[in-house]
Amino acid sequence: MNIESKLQNIIHKASKKFPHLQVYIKSNALNQPLIYSPKGPKQPFHSASVGKLATAYIIIRLIEKNILSFDTRIDTILDSKRLYNLFVFQGIDYGSKVTVFHLLGHTSGINDYFEGITNDRKSILDIVMQQPDHLFTPEELVHYTATKQKAVGKPGDKFLYSDTGYILLGLIIEKIAKKQFFEVLREEVFNPLGMNDTGLIGYDSIAKQEHLAPVMVKKQDIRLYKSLSIDFSGGGLFTTLEDLSKLVNGLTNRQFISRPSFDKLATFKHHFNAGMFYGLGLMELRFEKFFFLLKGLPRFYGHLGVLGVHAWVDPNTGNTIIINVSDMSKMVSSFNLLISCVMAITQSQKVKFNS
Repeated sequence: MNIESKLQNIIHKASKKFPHLQVYIKSNALNQPLIYSPKGPKQPFHSASVGKLATAYIIIRLIEKNILSFDTRIDTILDSKRLYNLFVFQGIDYGSKVTVFHLLGHTSGINDYFEGITNDRKSILDIVMQQPDHLFTPEELVHYTATKQKAVGKPGDKFLYSDTGYILLGLIIEKIAKKQFFEVLREEVFNPLGMNDTGLIGYDSIAKQEHLAPVMVKKQDIRLYKSLSIDFSGGGLFTTLEDLSKLVNGLTNRQFISRPSFDKLATFKHHFNAGMFYGLGLMELRFEKFFFLLKGLPRFYGHLGVLGVHAWVDPNTGNTIIINVSDMSKMVSSFNLLISCVMAITQSQKVKFNS
């Protein structure tokens, strides 16, 4: 069985488990990219946190233009009202110590509005589900953390994945550019990378939610909810398989960012979850940490989204895998599909190399 047939077989079996499955695979083992998307290759879907790649990309562009630096203190850009109570740890406000570097790498000490513990033990996801007509603003999301959560540490002391931190990065981008975040996305990311079918949900006119693939949360399809605006610069792109491929390759391709910048992004010091490590807006997969028999599989760079959205590239070969499951309850099981695809490609390339 050739590699294309093998991958098609893997995807066909997975589609029975994931009814909204979409897959894009680009590899030098294939004559052309393999695309599985029953409603067409341009079927848009919700990127979830994979959209953080775009936010990180803009920040890097600003750093390379000497408009920002990794060491820029965020209180020199955002006013004290916006930062109020976000970085108070053990009675001391560390807001003046937080840098762009801290926010990019989730080490600022700020809590996370999406999954972090709140004072009332309630989840913001409840608001998303119960108030579908609610349009979230970035200021509201930051205020949620400021009033319902506490900082988890001093800047630089602890890694905690924080959507709130990435909302602040979006607000920093708006402040510097003097434009709305979705406009900067288009000018600095989508247009240069040729991402013609991508926009920011809740803000960009191209992002028509009625065209989205299902967004399954707690067995409900919430793709039409205005409350999907909960992501802003923490994710929330209206995008396609091919466009996400362009994004993850753009962030790891030295053609678009400098080697020193890439090396900063790809210094993976922090353990995110089983087999996943975090740099600055970029994740690394170490498959051997999932299961020891997977030792020898290449390490992929990219990002993961809570809806079972994967965007990964092997920076050494350019092999790229984009997966969308569109279901929050199936994110963990989506890794089985990813691993099967990576194993098939890796085995095929070894056979090709040895023949």
